[in-house]
Amino acid sequence: AFKDANGSVADGDRGEVVGRSTTDPKVKVYCKFPNYAKHFHALVGDLELELPAGFRIGDTVIRTGAFFKNEHGSVADGERGEVIGRATGKWDPQNYVLCKFPNFSRLIVLIGHLGLEALGGFQMGDTVIKKGAF
Repeated sequence: AFKDANGSVADGDRGEVVGRSTTDPKVKVYCKFPNYAKHFHALVGDLELELPAGFRIGDTVIRTGAFFKNEHGSVADGERGEVIGRATGKWDPQNYVLCKFPNFSRLIVLIGHLGLEALGGFQMGDTVIKKGAF
């Protein structure tokens, strides 16, 4: 967390990029946060892009839906991929994310057609049996 006379910014706070940093534009952006009175220069490594439905860049996802193929590649139902960014262009960034799959390097996918793979190969909604002590 960061705190001074202008307010505070803590891990998990949501803010907005308002421009390029003038101090070091290769590694910083100019941001504003609700609990901080001034805009400030933030290291891009200290920020995370907010994506819909709690997805994060780097998440392993499982695609659901019919086999899809075009001139750029193909992806099947149940295939694992990775979230690599937000949807752009004509795609609503609140309902789509940009993913890559083994046979499709960049595919914008409706979030309803993605499941998030959890640690250890578990998937959201899996029924599990507890074993051993907590």
